[in-house]
Amino acid sequence: MKKWSLILAIFVLTALYAAVSLATETDEKELGFWVEVQKPSGKPARAILWFERDVTEQFGFFAFAWNESDGYREYLAGPTWKPFKGLQLGLGFGHETIPGEGSGARRIFLLDATKDDINVYVAFERGRASGPWKKITATYALSERFGLGIMHETGLGNGPRVEWNVRKNIQVWGTLLHDRTLETGNGIEKRTTALLAINFSF
Repeated sequence: MKKWSLILAIFVLTALYAAVSLATETDEKELGFWVEVQKPSGKPARAILWFERDVTEQFGFFAFAWNESDGYREYLAGPTWKPFKGLQLGLGFGHETIPGEGSGARRIFLLDATKDDINVYVAFERGRASGPWKKITATYALSERFGLGIMHETGLGNGPRVEWNVRKNIQVWGTLLHDRTLETGNGIEKRTTALLAINFSF
């Protein structure tokens, strides 16, 4: 655990340095790569690496890796399609590993829609090892710096989301997610999870 935390800390510091350096070069074209570190309260920290590239105006591909401080890992990749401006769809396949439980194939469907200052992002995942998972966000850009919206994530719940664009290539966002879980014989358990994240794009 300590070794993984040290590697994660080095990775974050390196990414921060690179992102700040690249953010000052406003004339440079973005490389289609971003890295995000998330920390949900009471749950393992997460590091997500994403790469995306357009091959033509309509078609491209993506690949990402998701690692958690408890040892969970997943890697997926696949094609993307833009049927028209403002909408992108993606379908990916990969593998996941759950510490102490096993591993298996995993697949994902993505939807990213933007209209003016409104963005909707949807991700549905399925796999035999950890089962179904989904994340949905809908945000409105109040200005170039700030955005507000709502978010849902499997296992964490629903709640408001706040975004702060520190610089062109750096975003900090946070949410308070509320979840109601029906426990067998124990009624309904209510949980609130605070999640803070920082995203660096290149």
